Amino acid sequence: MSPCPDLEVLFAELEAGEGPGLDHAAECDACAALMEDHRLLEQDLFRLADPLPPPSLVANVMARVAESPVPQRREVWTGLAILLTSLGVGLGFLFTNDQALGRLGTAFASTVGDSRMFVEGLFSGAHALWSTAGVAVACVIAFVVMSSLLGLKRLVGSPPSLSEA
Repeated sequence: MSPCPDLEVLFAELEAGEGPGLDHAAECDACAALMEDHRLLEQDLFRLADPLPPPSLVANVMARVAESPVPQRREVWTGLAILLTSLGVGLGFLFTNDQALGRLGTAFASTVGDSRMFVEGLFSGAHALWSTAGVAVACVIAFVVMSSLLGLKRLVGSPPSLSEA
C-alpha cells in the first residue's frame, strides 16, 4: 500500500473530485475515516451558517396562535379606522380640488343619462322582439333554462340516497 498523502493534497483532490490521493483513500481505512470526518465537519459548519429551525416550530407557533386569537372587536375597529381614513383622504381631495368635484358630478350625471338611454333601448328591443316572435323567444328561453338546469344537475350529481348516508 502506498504511503498516505499529505492532508492538503488529499483535501485539494477531494475538492477537485479526482486524483491519486482519492484513489488511495478508497483503499486506506485511515484516509477514508479522515475524509468522512472532514465531510461531517463541513456539514456541521454549513448547518451553523444557516441553522435549521427545530422540527416542532410550526406546531408551537400554531398552538400559541390558537391560544390567543385576536379579538373580533379589535379587527372591526381596525377595519373601520382604515375605511374612515381612506374616505377622509378621498373627500379631502375632492373638496380641496374644485375641478375634481366638478368632474365627479359631470361623470355621475353622464353615467345616469347613458344608463337610462341603455335601459330604454333594451326595453324597446325586447318589446319589438316579443311583439314579432314572442312564442319563439319564449321557447328558446325555456330551452336554455331547462338545459342549463339539467347540466347543473349532472355536474352536481345525484343526492346520496338514505341507504348510502
